[in-house]
Amino acid sequence: MMKKIFLLIVILVGYQCCFSQMYVKIISKPQYYNPLFDSLYISGTFNNWDPAHTAEILGNDLFVIPEFSGTAEYKITRGSWSAVEAAGNGSDIPNRTLTYMANDTVKIDIKQWKDFYSTSAHTSLPQVQVLKSNFFMPQLNTKRRVWIYLPKDYYNTSTLYPVMYMHDGQNLFDRPYSFVGEWKVDEALASGVMSGVKDYIVIGIDNGGSERINEYTPYRHPNYGGGKGELYAEFLVNTLKPFIDDNFRTLPEPQHTGIAGSSLGGLISFYTGIKYPHIFGKVGVFSPSFWYSDSMYVDVDNFIPDAAQKIYIVAGQNEDEDMVPDIDIYINKLKDRGFSEENLKRVIHSDGAHSEWYWAREFPAAYKWLDLWETGLGYDILVKSENYLVLNANPSGTPTFYIKKPLSGKKTVTIVDVNGKSIQTFYPADSSPFSLDSSVTPGIYFATFTVGKHMESLKFIKN
Repeated sequence: MMKKIFLLIVILVGYQCCFSQMYVKIISKPQYYNPLFDSLYISGTFNNWDPAHTAEILGNDLFVIPEFSGTAEYKITRGSWSAVEAAGNGSDIPNRTLTYMANDTVKIDIKQWKDFYSTSAHTSLPQVQVLKSNFFMPQLNTKRRVWIYLPKDYYNTSTLYPVMYMHDGQNLFDRPYSFVGEWKVDEALASGVMSGVKDYIVIGIDNGGSERINEYTPYRHPNYGGGKGELYAEFLVNTLKPFIDDNFRTLPEPQHTGIAGSSLGGLISFYTGIKYPHIFGKVGVFSPSFWYSDSMYVDVDNFIPDAAQKIYIVAGQNEDEDMVPDIDIYINKLKDRGFSEENLKRVIHSDGAHSEWYWAREFPAAYKWLDLWETGLGYDILVKSENYLVLNANPSGTPTFYIKKPLSGKKTVTIVDVNGKSIQTFYPADSSPFSLDSSVTPGIYFATFTVGKHMESLKFIKN
């Protein structure tokens, strides 16, 4: 078998050598907002100027150029023409050119990205990065920039973090990208940490510009259109959240998962929260556009509250004549449905305005009250795994685990405490029980099980 594999490698190498090719290698690129999951693409006359053509990619910094005659023109992109390379001052650069020379490598520098350049000073903290410039939204068949704020100590610990999902990502972290002001979410979290409030991950999804009304409204308006909000909510639940949970150390349970936004973003946050209470346990609603459609009444009338879900609603007294009355209608409807009054916060300010400065001012209070780290009603009991790792039903004394289905590959179970400190590691065999060390102190813990590419976590207490 090894001889066959070796022979195949030799044949493939020989095949590559039989066809002369040319290469373009990127030797440097700007680091500001270097995205975590962006791919680089070479787009030119040899691939019909496709800004996301994958055939020429050998690595994120190396491209193979198919043989051509004459002179080719090209540029480097991050998947779209809005994210194309630029001059150091952000201006367009002439098309790069090259003449084909077999087995030659052309080395280039990228000075700036068109979408990242700003004449204004950036205001975001270093913890803010672009997750991906063209995150695909299959439910809406479009792509969107997504931002991520990671706690300052994220890469220095093994802590699992709550996650807040927020709309209008352009306005959350960095003034040059905001169209009417910045929420200063990163500064708010950093300030909260200084005063003893725990930090968490924030995901900011850019709005779609002309598509903002469509995506942030679950119903059609006779004058303004809209109605794609249900698809947008499905994107959050079925595409974006699984991606974040798969690629970052998160606490995926609803009590540790929030959603927040303002105006139409407040409307879609409220809608998504009542449609998916088992996903979003903490909901921040800032100056919601409840005026958009009375169809939300039906959704609230059919809403089955989760006993531990929390909703924070804040607005200005004089934003418009319907703002506060509409909020009170929905608050009363929630209470009629049995929503816990202690888990519902209504904040109305006489000086409040329908503006980013107001929402920026009020975000820290919402951040503290919603408390994505909270472990309360329903959260200090066993949370069962839905996959392979099983914990005995009544973990009194010493919790015992086992793997309920045969799985091939090396299996690892790591136990960490709520601060991310590793407590114990197991390498279990299928169906063979293994127990937490009896000397471990009582408290809340997380067990993370990995085998191959599969990973799952469950939360439990030791009494």
